[in-house]
Amino acid sequence: MSFKKWVFWTHLTVGLATAIFIFLMSATGVLLTYERQFKELSEMTYGVDPDLNAVRLSTDDVVATLQRLHPDEPHIFVRWVNREGAAIPAWAGMHSYLLHPYTGEVLREGEGIVGEFFHIVTDLHRYLLLEGEYKVIGKTVNGYANLVFLFLLISGIYLWLPKRLSVTHLKKVAWLPKQYMSRPHKHRQWHLVFGIWSLPALLVIASTATLFHFKWANVALYSAFGEQVPARERHPEPENLAGDLVSYEQLFGLAKTHADENGYEDWYSMWMEIGKQTHVARFYIDKSIGHRQELAYSLYLDTRDASITRVLRKSDWSAGGQAWGTARFLHTGEYFGFVGQTVAGLVSLLACILVYTGTVLAYRRLVPLAKKR
Repeated sequence: MSFKKWVFWTHLTVGLATAIFIFLMSATGVLLTYERQFKELSEMTYGVDPDLNAVRLSTDDVVATLQRLHPDEPHIFVRWVNREGAAIPAWAGMHSYLLHPYTGEVLREGEGIVGEFFHIVTDLHRYLLLEGEYKVIGKTVNGYANLVFLFLLISGIYLWLPKRLSVTHLKKVAWLPKQYMSRPHKHRQWHLVFGIWSLPALLVIASTATLFHFKWANVALYSAFGEQVPARERHPEPENLAGDLVSYEQLFGLAKTHADENGYEDWYSMWMEIGKQTHVARFYIDKSIGHRQELAYSLYLDTRDASITRVLRKSDWSAGGQAWGTARFLHTGEYFGFVGQTVAGLVSLLACILVYTGTVLAYRRLVPLAKKR
């Protein structure tokens, strides 16, 4: 058997073996394309008409509400959206709420229908909906299926390459024909043309996904910059917020002033996190709708005297850390904003078509062989 035939049969065999897992990852990738936008739209439906006579809920009021609901949970998030009348998303540990911006009334408890939907889709995408100690099994299966997908992409382009490249040949594989001679011809052309067009983006999506599944992928990335994978920072978490002396509303005001003075006066949202470290309030100031690291930075304030202890931008990270952050959002396309998300969603849809056409073509190839035997 020639090397090219060996690659072909390996391509066909491992493709069939992992087709269902690759299809599920691709299909859920399509559904997750605009996750942030849909969640934001869902929260916007809880917004209220701006009331010039009403006083906006203070940050201290929000924290007090969460502590009343969960007195034993000091780890708190409050997200301010820079829009009059916007509902206030807030978390006490794993418990999430949407609060009325003027009265503090709980408008929604939990993630809501939209959030729950994306939570399920994400769990399917990452863990095959397995829970508890079985999560690691789903993650491992998807991790190796993703490696197979990388092999399929690379071997597919190898199988496509003719002995001699020509403009005529490139035109033939770059566009779908006006007419198909048969259904197998249609499936073959779809598999070829859609594979060619989606190959660059799918290679990026699949290769960056290895960072979420394998330690060696992270080691390789950081080693390329002469660094070691950083260990997770561990700080003793406070049992309560009694040591915070400065009001949270005052800290929020200081964060807004800092944003104005540093070109972030048009911030879209500002997260406040407290209770993760003793005497530390972290403000994540973001110009984008969803965590585009080039458009956001973290401001750390001491809750005892309101002094700035740290300012952290992406440019302050190590080269390896910046590369990891870039890879993280290249995977979802968010690195390039809405356009990048759209491209990632579109090629994920094409990946579903590749799985379908590849499976059909493999079936047509294998059934006659089985009948002969």
